[in-house]
Amino acid sequence: MKDSPISLLRIGADRLRRGALWVVFALVLLIPKLNRLRRRRRARIFVRIFMALAGVALLVLGLMHAHAIALLVAGGLMLLFALLLTPERTEVSSGSSIDARARELGVLIVVDGGSYIGADGSQHRAKLFIGPDRLWVLGMALQVLLEIPLRQIRTVLVESAGAAWSFRVESEQATTEFIYEGSFAEHLARVAEATIRSRLHRTLPVLR
Repeated sequence: MKDSPISLLRIGADRLRRGALWVVFALVLLIPKLNRLRRRRRARIFVRIFMALAGVALLVLGLMHAHAIALLVAGGLMLLFALLLTPERTEVSSGSSIDARARELGVLIVVDGGSYIGADGSQHRAKLFIGPDRLWVLGMALQVLLEIPLRQIRTVLVESAGAAWSFRVESEQATTEFIYEGSFAEHLARVAEATIRSRLHRTLPVLR
């Protein structure tokens, strides 16, 4: 007795569901191998070509046989693997770069520095890197613009500067100013002040 169309559809749906679950499981197992291959250029190119050709061959065989679901699934998986096997990205995101620079300097906290006013009056977008014993001012390229030992800092002060807010760090050597602009200018300036104060309270007997 022949199967009814409904039974055939159910059988086909079950096969597709099992095939999809197998693909998901196989992809999870392939992720670590995929990441390792992305770092090896020659092996990556060879494997990518082989997987693409084998995937196409299996898809053709699967299409030639009406019930060869396994061949179609395997072929699709191989093609997907070949597509995903791209070179590993070497560029680093801004957040990761800041984290790496902080580890390099031994920094505890990083806060927004607004616009750092240099000795010549020039302005530089900056980040404040605060370590156990010193403060670094870094530009957007994460180059050091200024380094101040915390023991030399005498006063930190936030005040309004027209539409902007000024944050000043007065040390034994000089006074360094940072300008914050925008809707959150006061908040960012006070965060910088509070953060530096928290590192100074043990070393400075009086802080205005």
